[in-house]
Amino acid sequence: MMVWHPGRALLVLLALACALPSAALTFSGKLDELTPRSLALRLADGRVIDALLPRTPLPEIASIGTGDSVETDCKRIKPVWEPEASRYRFLEVTAIRLLVHEPPEHRPSAAPTPPADDPTMAHAREVNLSYAAQLPNYVADETAVRYTRDSASKKWRRFDTIQDEIAIRGGHATRQGIVRNGKLTHDAFERLSGFKWSGGFGTELRPVFDPRCPTRIEYAGDAAATGGDLAEYRFESPAHACFVPFYFEFERYNPARTGHVDVDKRGRVVRFLEEARAFPPAFEFSGRTEEIYWSDVTIAGSQHLLPIRAVFVVVYSSGVGWRVEVAYKNHRHFEASTTIVPLL
Repeated sequence: MMVWHPGRALLVLLALACALPSAALTFSGKLDELTPRSLALRLADGRVIDALLPRTPLPEIASIGTGDSVETDCKRIKPVWEPEASRYRFLEVTAIRLLVHEPPEHRPSAAPTPPADDPTMAHAREVNLSYAAQLPNYVADETAVRYTRDSASKKWRRFDTIQDEIAIRGGHATRQGIVRNGKLTHDAFERLSGFKWSGGFGTELRPVFDPRCPTRIEYAGDAAATGGDLAEYRFESPAHACFVPFYFEFERYNPARTGHVDVDKRGRVVRFLEEARAFPPAFEFSGRTEEIYWSDVTIAGSQHLLPIRAVFVVVYSSGVGWRVEVAYKNHRHFEASTTIVPLL
């Protein structure tokens, strides 16, 4: 998920990146990932730094592997779209130094023990993992009302209203025909100022129900105010587990999650609430809440379980907060198959 600091447009970020081409950034940590094109370095506080490798190979790379402790010098670059990662890169490595080599046999590789489910939980797990493995593709009309507040106030102020056509493919969204406060804008979604919401289309289900993930889930009784039609399950997931990390420029962090899901009599999740807390002090965010509601909608005469509304709340480390209330209507099938890459 990619989000931006409130009040900064992407053009401002690009200006800053281009204005500081020689500013060196040095990081020390364990090498998490290494590909021919990029690396990921995990810092002591759990943040991960993503950076491209230079096109001219660094000789030191040949003797370094994942798990090794290294120190890197990096420089800011004009953001580069990396298709393999489906996101932009903001840094490039200029030098790398091996600090401590860790043999592969010393690296932890423990797998979680599969849970012993009661029959009801086992059914809900099977139903939702099947749904997550075959996420439906569709188009819908999206309306989002954004609110913001500063660090000195708890009162939400309406910021704007965004309307667009959203296309969901494999749980990932692309948007077109964006209208802001009643006026068509030619800016891509990623270039809008303020907080950009993301997620809520089913990719959250696997981290909750997959037995290979270290998520603890337990029955919590009938969901409130449903007349016994829904069962509530609470879940807890540790940091650096299966949920999607939070991104800000070249940093990412995957915090611990808590929340609950409401499951109908067919075992399907119809409400999902997730809270993320305990971010490192140096990271841009201090908290995020995501609440998603699903319902049966009719497309071409057939019923499909799809999101109908969502609420996202994020608090930045500065104390600034954003709230986005989203509604999805007029769900329909794809008219054509397209691939959209965000443009700067």
